[in-house]
Amino acid sequence: MEKELKKIYEHYRNNYFNDQVAVRIEDKVHQNINKENSIQSEKMQRNIFAKKISYVIVSCLVLFGLFIGSAFVSPTMAEVASKIPFLSKIFEQKPIYEVLREKLEDKNYDIVGTGYSVREKTYYVTVKGSGEYYNQVKEEIKKITEDVISSRGYDDFKVEVEQERTIDPEVDPANDPSYRDIELSLDVLQEVVPKLQQEGYKIHNYGSGYTGPDAKVIRLDVDIEDTEKRTEEIEKAIFEGIKKQDIQKEVSIKFHPFNVHEREIEQKWTSDILPVIWEGMLSKKEYKTKGVGYSYKKGTMNIFITTTIDKSDSEAPELAKNIETVIRDFLQSDDLKDIVGDTPYKIVIRDKDSKDIN
Repeated sequence: MEKELKKIYEHYRNNYFNDQVAVRIEDKVHQNINKENSIQSEKMQRNIFAKKISYVIVSCLVLFGLFIGSAFVSPTMAEVASKIPFLSKIFEQKPIYEVLREKLEDKNYDIVGTGYSVREKTYYVTVKGSGEYYNQVKEEIKKITEDVISSRGYDDFKVEVEQERTIDPEVDPANDPSYRDIELSLDVLQEVVPKLQQEGYKIHNYGSGYTGPDAKVIRLDVDIEDTEKRTEEIEKAIFEGIKKQDIQKEVSIKFHPFNVHEREIEQKWTSDILPVIWEGMLSKKEYKTKGVGYSYKKGTMNIFITTTIDKSDSEAPELAKNIETVIRDFLQSDDLKDIVGDTPYKIVIRDKDSKDIN
């Protein structure tokens, strides 16, 4: 990756960069700096830093934009650009749902959020507001969303624009008898756990597992470090709080021990690496992907790609090889050295019936 970018840089400097381009970049940079200063003029120290950052960022953005534009007219540039691994291109960009959200918000559409469903291979945009507003903007939003997706070369997703589902205003979970005990149980956790944490108990996340209003048992979930053995004391403190609130339903507590170092590794993968792989594999028809997943066990990251092909199909071995190569090249790229580190990983390609192909 680094070598290819160096080639791009050298080719661009030799063939495309001149004084006129430099002036264009400088003008664009100063426009952004002036805009920043007008917004935050009262924060002088911050502006000095903002100027430096703005100059670097805008310069890079303009250069990148010019590079992309020249790649379409220059066979040499196009050839160099094509050698940058597909997943590395995604890694260098903002997640597509962020790009989409910003695009829609810039156009003042009132949206709740954006995201995609793996199972349906569908990008969703949820619109806030009345039914009349939804009907008025849904086709426009769908068109913009399709344009954003296709601009990345993605060809295997459909788009759905939906209206936000709102809770019946007459239903108040805090005062509804069906929800009362659940709400009170969460109140107990919010009061008791921080006190235990201050006393040195190694508790991290906590909350309630999904419990329907008609369930007989309320389940509380508590994440603890695997070195924390004082679960009886934690249970005792929580149940004492439950008694004080006169909660009628039965309450159970489930502990989820975890290794701190392993969780840090897993979080790096799930926040920085796996979403890129999922986006790339699911968005291109050539990879014939219908499902993705992972498991992190015994220090090894297992990446699962489920395809739409049958294992007996003559194309299956080649497809599996191509997918594995794309992912492996990405994981071994310079961009990911600090994230992947020495964590062992395994790439498993499966057919439509979840049988391993590779």
